[in-house]
Formats: sequence, C-alpha cells, structure tokens
Amino acid sequence: MKVLTTAQMHQLEENSVKSGVTMEMLMENAGQAVADEAGRILEDIRQQQILILIGPGNNGGDGLVAARHLHDAGAKVFLYLFGQRPSRDPTLKPIRERRIKRIEAEKDDNLDELTKLLASVDTVIDALFGTGTTRPFSGLLLMVLDRVRRAKIKRPDVKTIALDIPSGLNADTGEAGEGRGNQRG
Repeated sequence: MKVLTTAQMHQLEENSVKSGVTMEMLMENAGQAVADEAGRILEDIRQQQILILIGPGNNGGDGLVAARHLHDAGAKVFLYLFGQRPSRDPTLKPIRERRIKRIEAEKDDNLDELTKLLASVDTVIDALFGTGTTRPFSGLLLMVLDRVRRAKIKRPDVKTIALDIPSGLNADTGEAGEGRGNQRG
C-alpha cells in the first residue's frame, strides 16, 4: 500500500477532475466504498444503527453518499450535520427522499440530540473533515468531537469509522495538536 501526502492526494483528485471525472462521481465512488467497508466491518448491516457526522465539504458529501447506501442496505442511519451544505448539493436530495433523520449541530441545544444518539448507536462514522483541514478546532466543533470521544470512552463497543482520516488528525504528520484529533479514544 502506498501512503500519500495531503498534496499528493489533492493532486490526484485534481487530475481525476481534469480527466473528466466529476466531483459527484468521486463522491459517489468514495461513499460507496465507505458503505461497502462499513458493511464488511459491521457484518449484518440490517441490524446496525449508524450515526454519520457530516461536515460542510467534500468529506461530508462522501458521508451523505455513504448514508444513502447504508440506508438502502437496511441500516438505520442518523445524520448529524455540522455546518451548512450547499443549497444545490446533489447528495442531499436522496437523503430527503429517503427521510433519513438529520440533526443540525447548530440547532442542537446543549448537544442533547447528539448525546441521545451516541447512547444508542452501534457505529459512528466521521465524515466531518478530511485531509485538507489544518486549523485547530474550536467552539461547537470541538464540543461535538469531545462529546463523541467521551461517548466512546463510556461505550467502547461502539465502532468508529473515519473517511480519509479522523477529523483533526494531521494527514501528513499524524499529529493531533491542541483542539485536533479529539475522537481518539
């Protein structure tokens, strides 16, 4: 297996788009791969309750595609949306059509809904941020990641799956600086 740097990964994505592969196709392929891998890890997907943490960028789009495929495979899927998705995001329409439950972090007072979900789901999928995030996390995002980390400590049997890399972890160095990589545990 070859390990790529962040710059190499972005260059591959850019080259794919230049060769005619659309961002939607890249997201579809990534989301399908995540759903397939989750199905392999979780075995009987129809018995699973899965919380997917959705970020505002491409990683979040990949997570929405994975949510659709996991739902279609029989999993009970919940989405926790951090940040606004573009209004014309093509990955949202199938989510709405399937009536997959969505909770917006900004409207979740005291993170009560997130806490309830974390107490009942079998798996958490991190589709918040991918390889391109280098800034420290703060505010609501840091609180969400801390809540997930604490839930994982209380319930170590809950499986966690990250798209690309756990949110906040530096893709080039593996470091989790202050306010980053708070899902470890």
